[in-house]
Amino acid sequence: MYKKIGIIIFMLLLICLPVLTFICMPKEKKPFSENENKYMKEFPEISLSSIKEERFMNDFDVWFSDRFFGRETFISAKNKSEQALGKTETATVYTSDNRMLQILSEYEDIGASYDEGTVSANLSVINEFAKDHPDVPVYFMLCPTSAGIYGNLISPTVANVAIDQKAMIDDCYNELNGVTGINVYDDLSASKDKYIYYRTDHHWSSLGAYTAYSSAGKLLGYKPYSLEAYDITKGSDSFQGTLFSKTLDQSVSKDCIDMYSLKDANNDIKLTASDGISSTEYDSIFFTEYLSVKDKYATFTGLNCAVTDIVTGSGTGKSLLLIKDSYANSMIQFLVGNYDRITMLDMRYINQNYANLVNPNDYDQVLFLYNCITFSEDDNLIKMSVFKNQG
Repeated sequence: MYKKIGIIIFMLLLICLPVLTFICMPKEKKPFSENENKYMKEFPEISLSSIKEERFMNDFDVWFSDRFFGRETFISAKNKSEQALGKTETATVYTSDNRMLQILSEYEDIGASYDEGTVSANLSVINEFAKDHPDVPVYFMLCPTSAGIYGNLISPTVANVAIDQKAMIDDCYNELNGVTGINVYDDLSASKDKYIYYRTDHHWSSLGAYTAYSSAGKLLGYKPYSLEAYDITKGSDSFQGTLFSKTLDQSVSKDCIDMYSLKDANNDIKLTASDGISSTEYDSIFFTEYLSVKDKYATFTGLNCAVTDIVTGSGTGKSLLLIKDSYANSMIQFLVGNYDRITMLDMRYINQNYANLVNPNDYDQVLFLYNCITFSEDDNLIKMSVFKNQG
């Protein structure tokens, strides 16, 4: 009798799940999932060749995995059941002490080290850039993620998939040639009891970005403003970021988005975002419309794009070319007080020679700013050399 009941339930699921999926399917061909911050797979094209080459079934598997009815409820229930059994890591995220930490990769797939090939290639690009522009001081800020600061929370059974970020930063700085490494690790580590990283997202918080900004002042040649010099606006206290999207774990407290503005600043800030072809101008570095959507971190300078040019009118007479990942975005709210102009390049969105977009010699300083995870996994920085060599 139990076997029969089990077979009946299984058959109902086998029939009902696809039916409900098609009935409740979004009208858009490629709907956007706010929780996972990605577009869902389109239904694959059916053709004789796609069926023969198994492309249709492979694409259909991805489509169904993205769309099946009750997907997020199922994922949440699955993760809760694994947590009840004592599992602390889910989809490259380790959860401990009301905090989600981004570990390097799935526990069973990778050993203790980061991708040394990618890191070495990225360092070569930075050194090559400095050699090509000897008249402009070049700096490199390699930022730890929360896993690098709160690594003591990670169980020894899982620790071999988390990068030793302090050692990685030291190793990278030792390989620099004509480039000045900026140490922000020590000050962040000393501030670990403060709210310097989001609990549910892989970015540092505004206070964490301020800590790095303050650390960098001596080498970059500016005097950091004190925290008392800023008005702080709480934009949201319901932020659930990229790490939450991977786990859908509601047990970790939601995060706050705080925006810092100098009290006595008379800056007339203009931000121009460009994809390398067309551009749009804005009158603020804060995009508060994103406070009402899932990707609240985009409040800081908007969505990532190829080139973001910011004119501040701070009166310092200094300019900065910032080649970066998204960790730089929340740091801009502090840097605008010390530079008249800041131009950000995001190589993830650039598919041409960067020299077509900016002339580094027009700037007083160049800063490469990346977090350890991105720098060890993302090879988009290599495009700086590839497109340059192509002419």
